[in-house]
Amino acid sequence: MMLPTPDIDLVLADLAERGYETTRLDGATAPPAVAAGGDPPGAVTDRPLSVEPLTAATPLSLVAALADAARHERGTLFVADPEAAATAVEVLSDPFLLADERADGSRTFHSIPDRIHLTDGTLAAVTARDPTWREGAPGGVTDDERALLLEADGETLAALESVEALTCPGPDPEAFPFRYERGEDKRFHVYGRDREVGTFTGVAAMETHGFRPLDMPLVPEHHLRENANLARRWTVAVVDDGIEYVTPSSR
Repeated sequence: MMLPTPDIDLVLADLAERGYETTRLDGATAPPAVAAGGDPPGAVTDRPLSVEPLTAATPLSLVAALADAARHERGTLFVADPEAAATAVEVLSDPFLLADERADGSRTFHSIPDRIHLTDGTLAAVTARDPTWREGAPGGVTDDERALLLEADGETLAALESVEALTCPGPDPEAFPFRYERGEDKRFHVYGRDREVGTFTGVAAMETHGFRPLDMPLVPEHHLRENANLARRWTVAVVDDGIEYVTPSSR
């Protein structure tokens, strides 16, 4: 079911009363509007604001909007109904864009529906329904890098040297219990570490038989490559009977 897109006109009118000049933008990759020059709600930033309506506040949709705005040296003003706004504020509040962060600095990540490409051209797969990505004890090339662990039901399914192992060229096939690819026969072939374990007509058929594409962890620094501090200057406009602005400082 398609969720309705929040109407940003009420928020744009309020921003105009705060002294902002608002500009409507066109294009699939641009925010619907940019507001500049006014008195910011919560004094979050004096930079222009990308006005982004939220239909569903997923970690991926949030970080994509933040990264785009920061790249253009703008803060982000999300516009959402109370339910989506509550989800957005939860994801954006400390620990910022993380599911959890321990006192020692190790992190637990949100999962996003990006696939993990392996060096042999296949994609990582698992049989666990809801695996968790987290950092463990130092395990990388330097003392600052922490091992990246994939866990489910108290079992470690995979262990990588660090989050950097996910970047190009990607992990080795042996890192994960299963992997899959679409063959020349247009069917999906699933492999264990040493042999093929099934052939299916598509991803849905794979999942019916217990094999699931593995979601990528959302590693904030992999998405926020420019002006990362500005990405933390977010505002959520909660639109119900009126408008309530939530910012990091109001949490």
